Amino acid sequence: MKKILTLLFIGFLAFSCGKKDKNNADSSGNVEYAADEDEENVNPENIQYKGTYKGKINGKEVELIINDETFNISENGKHANGSWQKVNDGTIMGLSVKSGKISVKNWAYSDSNTWVALTDSLTYFEPEQYLKRVKK
Repeated sequence: MKKILTLLFIGFLAFSCGKKDKNNADSSGNVEYAADEDEENVNPENIQYKGTYKGKINGKEVELIINDETFNISENGKHANGSWQKVNDGTIMGLSVKSGKISVKNWAYSDSNTWVALTDSLTYFEPEQYLKRVKK
């Protein structure tokens, strides 16, 4: 009786583990491929920083204007300005304020028309918050 139960138990484990591994491999394989594909498309040398971007960040209406080396930002009508710089490989933009106050100092490149707000520790806000390009 013990041999039969042991064989059934081993057979059940082998069948259920094999089936889950196959499903997980298929789904994670697709996700990894998509992530690799996105990374290939981002070339920091091709990022167009200059432009006007608008969106809602932390409940505030935000307009960010990026020029060659400077920025102007408006958060619910309160203005600030300063300079910006590329962080790491250039897919992150850091804002250095000269006058005024801003709630978000770091932005991550998402696509040619979108910058995503980052916390001071360079992580994404939950839920994700972003600015969209309205003018080049």
